[in-house]
Amino acid sequence: MTSEKLCRAQQELHFQAATYLCLLRSVREHEALHREYHGRGERSPQEGAGLVGFRLPQQPGGKG
Repeated sequence: MTSEKLCRAQQELHFQAATYLCLLRSVREHEALHREYHGRGERSPQEGAGLVGFRLPQQPGGKG
């Protein structure tokens, strides 16, 4: 085997390792983003208003 073939194999190994590392980092980042931004189902009107910076009006007598 010539040194040319050994060198090519070593470069291929480094490329595969870098690709796998990129995959692992991307999966971790995806999971973190998914946990942070994934919907929790339907929100109450008060929660929805709070997300955009509004407050719902209060009913007279403090109900609601």
